[in-house]
Amino acid sequence: MASSVAIDPVVTLCPPNHNWRIKVRVVRLWIADGFAGENKPASMELILLDQHGGKIQATVRKLMFRKWGEQFVEGNVYIITFFHLIPNLGAYRPTDHPFRILFNPKTKIIPAESSIIPRWGFSLKDSAQLNDDGFQTEYLVDMIGLLTATSEERTYVKDDIVTKMMLLEISDDKGKLECALFGEYVQIVLDYLSSNPLEKPVVVLQLAKLKSFRGKNVLQNVMKASRIIFNPEVAEAESLMDRISGLNMQPNQPVGHIISPNPSVPIFEDFMNNYPKKTICALNETTEDGLFIVYGTVVGLLQDDPWWYFACKCHKAVTFDDGLYFCPGCCKHVMDVSARYKIKLEVFDGTDSGNFLLFDSDAHHLIKKSCKDMLGNLKDPKSAEITPLMEEQLVGKELLFKVEKKSNNFFQFDDSYCVKRICDDPSIIEAFKAISAAQTSNLARCPTPLTVVNSAGDKVAVEDPSESCVVLSPEVLTPSLGSDPSYVGSSANIFKRKADEDCKKPPTVPKLKMKNVKVEKK
Repeated sequence: MASSVAIDPVVTLCPPNHNWRIKVRVVRLWIADGFAGENKPASMELILLDQHGGKIQATVRKLMFRKWGEQFVEGNVYIITFFHLIPNLGAYRPTDHPFRILFNPKTKIIPAESSIIPRWGFSLKDSAQLNDDGFQTEYLVDMIGLLTATSEERTYVKDDIVTKMMLLEISDDKGKLECALFGEYVQIVLDYLSSNPLEKPVVVLQLAKLKSFRGKNVLQNVMKASRIIFNPEVAEAESLMDRISGLNMQPNQPVGHIISPNPSVPIFEDFMNNYPKKTICALNETTEDGLFIVYGTVVGLLQDDPWWYFACKCHKAVTFDDGLYFCPGCCKHVMDVSARYKIKLEVFDGTDSGNFLLFDSDAHHLIKKSCKDMLGNLKDPKSAEITPLMEEQLVGKELLFKVEKKSNNFFQFDDSYCVKRICDDPSIIEAFKAISAAQTSNLARCPTPLTVVNSAGDKVAVEDPSESCVVLSPEVLTPSLGSDPSYVGSSANIFKRKADEDCKKPPTVPKLKMKNVKVEKK
């Protein structure tokens, strides 16, 4: 047991003993918001560092704000005694210590001084370590490098909340890594670059989350917790400049530009120009895999499966496993999960019906309510029954669907097609229907079968050889849409036109189809 006057190293802290005495510097302090998007303070979080380099997270809960909320100042040193230790869990752990400190009414805090405890408490990783697929992603990390490029400022929309976003490229002597910044962190970078346009600064991104995006690792800021420091006066910055001095990074040149990914395809182009169009009948019969545009009316909601599921932050469905949730995408157990829509629609277009799986973002757009809010209004959240609001918002709706057909679709999702995007814009739907009507009017009439007698005296049904039955092509051919202002620009010529080629093809005469009929003897 620790003595009453000795200072205990942070690395030795472990329960059940509460009689610890530590001398630490507050290297980071932030106020954490509540869950479920509540913009209300829930706790004060601190990262504490001792003279041996040991770091631990400490939490002051909301009920203790009045007692301890104004006691701590970031950067100051304190002697802290009489506190609880709880397990350090979660996917966003700021330190790798197995426990974290929880203050209680008996905790004592005494201001102190120390010249040997570092101010920042960096635990820096280089780009080679962070680009390694085997790197542990549940801990927040620090990286130092030269800011070599940025993207343009963009906006990111989620749950009707608009957030600023930009990408940074941070380079060191081992390589480079992209960092995605959101919210107020974007403005911090923009303000610095506007004041220092002719240099590539050394930048430290502290307490950032490493995530996998499109097959590569990307750093991302954590709201409130992360910190950006430009040109810090620390030994690590001087060491970095020495290591990259022989590399062609040109620190005295302006920051470059990251070519941003293409923005999302405009909805008109996506549904009217980019993919082949099919009726549901043609979709059901084709053996071709790919993405197709289908028009139809929602005639019912199927209830054979639950209409919602729990998903990880990576959007993969999780399974309940021994008190925790296992994410196959992250290959680990996770605690932070959210409810998401997965609604099976029955859609009819006049030729046939099909089952379409509608997922979270499109369902949220149509129902005007998040899956979490929908479940919150149910008496039994585990119920799989369709709610009246869902039926009211979905059944009878005319929509364009971008659906994916795969050879293993029916194995994965029963007999359903996955919906990748929906369009409920009336002008686009009417344009699509007008095109389909124009195509249908050019179809030749399919003749009525004839009845003849074969050489054996049996009656058989045959197609009239003088007629040719033209079958609707899976692609809808597009007539001119005229000069309507809605279609002016690159969207005016919206489909491949094959009508002239089809007209030049000679009609094929079908062969007689003979069918033997068994005659029973009297």
